[in-house]
Amino acid sequence: MDWEVILKVFGLITFGTLFVWRGIDAWRHRREERINLIEAAILKVGGEEEPLPRNRWDRMMADVQPILMLLFGPAMIFLGFVILFV
Repeated sequence: MDWEVILKVFGLITFGTLFVWRGIDAWRHRREERINLIEAAILKVGGEEEPLPRNRWDRMMADVQPILMLLFGPAMIFLGFVILFV
């Protein structure tokens, strides 16, 4: 097997594991109020103290993103092992 293929397989397995880990973590904490670093920096520069309240889109994405991570993570791991061993 070429080293390029092995490196790509290692990347698939690593990112698949990362997706599963972040998907589980995001699913556990999906109901918590939090803001990302970019929004915090914008609020700091603008002089505002409170972020905008979460709207329907934010609440929906809090449920959809972990589900997608938990679907694509194992698929990436499986694909990596299939390419490695077949």
